Amino acid sequence: PTINTRMVQMSSELDDGQLQALYSWVDEIPLSRPKRNIARDFADGVLAAELVRHSFPRLVELHNYPAANSMQQKLYNWDTLNVRVLRKIDAALTRAEIEAICQCVPGAIEKFLLSLKIRIARYKAEKATQPAATPRPPPPPPPARRPTSGTTNA
Repeated sequence: PTINTRMVQMSSELDDGQLQALYSWVDEIPLSRPKRNIARDFADGVLAAELVRHSFPRLVELHNYPAANSMQQKLYNWDTLNVRVLRKIDAALTRAEIEAICQCVPGAIEKFLLSLKIRIARYKAEKATQPAATPRPPPPPPPARRPTSGTTNA
């Protein structure tokens, strides 16, 4: 199937309840712009970077994702997010998926967001089950300084 057909199939696989749960999850995260049309709002990758940063603050540097209207800049933002961040959290997108999101294909962003939500939940669950790291003991104090000759202590 073509990109459009595949993405429409993906959106039709999500029922209204799943979509509402997904949209509620996105609404819980503070984003820099209001959400009006989710496909258009996420098309440039900026809100996606903010959403990922909310859960993985050390992975995302928001200055790398300027707001964009041109297809070229949208693709650049998503490629940057894909290479620098999404691959590290096992949520990488294919080129066809990136293009579908940038072109606002119905269901494309929902598919990505659902995958991202699952990855974040899995990461948090794994982190919760890992034993807490034992704190390192404090470093030893520096050796006492002895006065050197030629100095006077008054």
